[in-house]
Amino acid sequence: MKRNSNSSKEKLSREDNRTKNTKSGYGIGMKMSLDLVSSVITGSLIGLGVDIFFSTKPIFFIIFLLLGIIAGFFGLYKTVKNINKT
Repeated sequence: MKRNSNSSKEKLSREDNRTKNTKSGYGIGMKMSLDLVSSVITGSLIGLGVDIFFSTKPIFFIIFLLLGIIAGFFGLYKTVKNINKT
């Protein structure tokens, strides 16, 4: 009887390790989309804030928007690179 309980515990622990190490496609997609969208929104808001502070029209908005887009795609690149490693 002990042998069956030990093997079932080992089987459960192997299944737990397998589920912890695998990531769902939905989770990866949400992470990638939120990385991109949040960096673009953050860059836009910082640019608008700097434009309002210095009373300039669109120059800092455009600069920080481009920086946010670059940061978002760099985050996507890092995520895809990590996915390909595993």
